[in-house]
Amino acid sequence: MHRIGHQAGRRLTRITAFRTPAHSHRALSSAPITNNSNVRQNVAWAVGAGVVFTGVTLALQSPSLGLNRDMMVHNDSPNNNSSSGKQSVGSSLAGLLGFKKQPKIEQADIVLDSDLTVTSWKQQEQDALVKSPGVMLWGSNKNGLVDPSGRSPGVIQIPQRLAIFQGKVLRDLKLGDDFAAAVDEDGTVYQWGTGYNQQSHQPEATLTNRDIVQVTLCDTKLYGLSKDGSRIYVLPKVRPTAGPTKAAIDYQKPKGSVLRYVGLGGSVDDKHDPMTQLPVQDLLQKDERILSMSSGKSHMVMVTSYGRVFGSEDGLSISLIGNADFRQSRILEVACGEVHTLARDDQGRGWAWGINGFGQLAQGAYSHANLKLPNPTLIKDIAGTEGGVECVKVAAGGQSSYFVLKEKNMYKVKSAGMGQWGQLGDGSYTHIQGSLVTIAPLSNLAEFKEQENKMMPIGIHDLAIGSTHGFAVLDNAITKDTSAATTAESTTTTTVTHGRDVLSWGQNTYYQLLTGKRTNKTEPVHALPLDSDILQAADKAVAAIALGQQKPINTEALSATNRLQLMPAQPRPVAGQVSSSEPKKKGKQEEVKELVELRIVAGNGVSGVYCSTTPASV
Repeated sequence: MHRIGHQAGRRLTRITAFRTPAHSHRALSSAPITNNSNVRQNVAWAVGAGVVFTGVTLALQSPSLGLNRDMMVHNDSPNNNSSSGKQSVGSSLAGLLGFKKQPKIEQADIVLDSDLTVTSWKQQEQDALVKSPGVMLWGSNKNGLVDPSGRSPGVIQIPQRLAIFQGKVLRDLKLGDDFAAAVDEDGTVYQWGTGYNQQSHQPEATLTNRDIVQVTLCDTKLYGLSKDGSRIYVLPKVRPTAGPTKAAIDYQKPKGSVLRYVGLGGSVDDKHDPMTQLPVQDLLQKDERILSMSSGKSHMVMVTSYGRVFGSEDGLSISLIGNADFRQSRILEVACGEVHTLARDDQGRGWAWGINGFGQLAQGAYSHANLKLPNPTLIKDIAGTEGGVECVKVAAGGQSSYFVLKEKNMYKVKSAGMGQWGQLGDGSYTHIQGSLVTIAPLSNLAEFKEQENKMMPIGIHDLAIGSTHGFAVLDNAITKDTSAATTAESTTTTTVTHGRDVLSWGQNTYYQLLTGKRTNKTEPVHALPLDSDILQAADKAVAAIALGQQKPINTEALSATNRLQLMPAQPRPVAGQVSSSEPKKKGKQEEVKELVELRIVAGNGVSGVYCSTTPASV
């Protein structure tokens, strides 16, 4: 058991309970590995149990980025014979902070730990995105997603604000391969990047007056879901110079007649809307609406309030997905990789279909028979609630799949598919993984809560999965309740004391993991704060190298003092100020209509955090 934090005056919080397994060293690929003579001295090799792991270099990109051997990417190489290879997230954080390694302890041996310090909003000021809302991005800038101005280098390590969204709270943000899209709180859709406009990469409004709440991206299209869940608009990826989409800004939605407001008909006439729509109205039943969407390279799926799943491959037609068994299940969530789809139902079971080239459908050993599954198929390793193992979340990205499972009030995260960059998170580099493997640093987590006076499990609040890297947001303790007795009544005030911890893993070629280094991670590690000194110093060095101004600094000498945390949903601040945590005065309580929180997203070599808005009822 390893401790990952403590707050003075409290017995012990942020306790992490997990075991780190001895991972088998699996080959990166069956193809022979070649080495460029110009960069042979820059590659870190590790040999263990007869299997060779190799670091991935940026030799081909070095001329354009101005990077030398000190800034090249390396793979972390777990070694079963080394204690460092078995080090947990908590121990790694303690080492990063400069503290001595703590011995493993059992729950009965929990004592006050006065060495570790906890991060808090006051200490790290990570509520800056709430005080001054916006979007912060980092990673690959080759397609102008992080810095559309084009003035920054191809790799941006320090999180940067996107100027056009300064002061704005968003409903949604998606990062594609070469273009991105966002939805502001008015429901307006913005697109940017080289894939959208080769001449100017700056974000442009492409759809207004439709009250869009969510977007999802394919290789050639963008889909926008209306807030009422009744319409899905289809926009082209590339900026049009003429046609219906050019009229999106000037279009005004028709108003219904007076009869509509007295219940006598007169519905809004949208037949003349110039924007292309998926014909979802033809399939939706009375009072049924679309809840969410997800998309791959060329397909999109959506789940409805009735638990049905629809899909589209051409952006023009739509159909009901699944055979009889699947359609009889009530689906709660869907997630898409590039060429596959996952789903979970209300019985806690997991489903998968699509291409299984890297084992991402979790159907066991790879074979020609399961190379492609056209219909949703149950994942045998997930028994469901009847079998005592409930799937509570699914996520997908690239050629990999992720499942959050709940068993006896404890949570485990498992993965399958391609792990060439360490994106499976199980401590190995695996080319094909057809069976579920456990991500140990995210599984069986627990912390001590004073209110219950016992250890409580830590779940997974969110998974943000990119093409080859991912983030996990822990559902750890973030609040404390304080009671205040008065002559008339007793009141309880909930105060946010911590954010949700964020861990990252997978490919780190473009610093997308926010660790301050360029090393790929085969297991989740704590990401650094958005304003960490280690990020600023290292990024300045990268920029200076690209401009040929100075030699690189030694980033190994830098140390982190905090970790990234995301603020949970809170009542929206007034006039740009964070809402007060002081108890409200007696009398009529002000109704909270809207909440804001911080969310993290991952794309292809790029990552971001933004301030999101949601209705208070959600």
